[in-house]
Amino acid sequence: MIQLDALLCDCEHPTTAPSGTPTVEWELTDEALLGDRAPLSASERRAVVDQLADFGVETLRLTGSTGLDAAAVGELISYADDRGLETTLRTDGQQLDRDRLESLADAGLHRISVRVEGLSTPRQEHAAADDIDAALETLRAADDTELATELRFPLHAESVTHIEEIYDLAALLSADRFRLTHVPEPKLDGERRRRAVRRLADLTRDAHERNNHIETVLSGGIDAGYVTEYARDNLNGECATDVRTALRERLGAAPSPPVAKLGPAGQVYPGPFWDRYALDSVRARPFGAIWTDEANPLLVRLRHEEAGLPDRCRSCQFGDVCSGGSRGRALTAHDDPFEPDPVCYVHEEPAVGGSAAESPAD
Repeated sequence: MIQLDALLCDCEHPTTAPSGTPTVEWELTDEALLGDRAPLSASERRAVVDQLADFGVETLRLTGSTGLDAAAVGELISYADDRGLETTLRTDGQQLDRDRLESLADAGLHRISVRVEGLSTPRQEHAAADDIDAALETLRAADDTELATELRFPLHAESVTHIEEIYDLAALLSADRFRLTHVPEPKLDGERRRRAVRRLADLTRDAHERNNHIETVLSGGIDAGYVTEYARDNLNGECATDVRTALRERLGAAPSPPVAKLGPAGQVYPGPFWDRYALDSVRARPFGAIWTDEANPLLVRLRHEEAGLPDRCRSCQFGDVCSGGSRGRALTAHDDPFEPDPVCYVHEEPAVGGSAAESPAD
């Protein structure tokens, strides 16, 4: 994660260093991931939380909660809180009212995260417009609670023209965080991605000058190269150097891979977009044993930076700050996780003095 407001406005290093363990994204219900396997029971879910806590995982993202009843979700959040995990609930098209949000906050939920892909317009299909409206109503309701809030903005060909309006809307609804994520899509070329991230960087600096300190983040490390370039072109020399140093220290010290995905039946995946490749199940082995398995050649390669990055990344001028992007996105686009990330949009120039410094694969 790249925190734009801290880097570009305060020229500061991130206040917290990576913990050395991955963030875990837990898909609670997903028929595609279940196959013919039975979902985890309530007691098994608690056992999984114990495994994560014992391994040192600090951050847990819950998705797919609509398939569980409210009491089960609240119980899981409460148990995770008791074990010291900071939990975010990510919703997709689900509207939560103030009473429900207060109940989740009481259970120990830290953050509610909603997805908004654009503005609700009469031209949209009803389902898309309803999802947008549900997300915005959830943010409005959360404004009266103690929950931290996040608006997730997936960048694709249709949403890219709405970035400024959605960013302003996030601030208007008092969201604590605006998160941009890249969606692999051929219709959105590299130059349009560059313009979108540049506009978000400009909006972040403008908001900071107006004393609106919304946290603005970019998911993953794929944007690190362009953020370095932006800082070089728009900040003074000392700040630009600090930005590059901070990105190198932050991403270079992150666990590799930085995000683990957990399926509803207990399968462990190397990260988002890896749905076709499960490492093992927590029903068979503890999470920590699966994640640190030195006998798994894929994990070993992902953890050894030079081996885990494409040639293009190793020779890139931004190799010391970029994590090589998402190996899962590369798998989806090329059927090979060690090909370049399909959403990479940096201008290709060789690194000075040879290969790039080490950085983890996502």
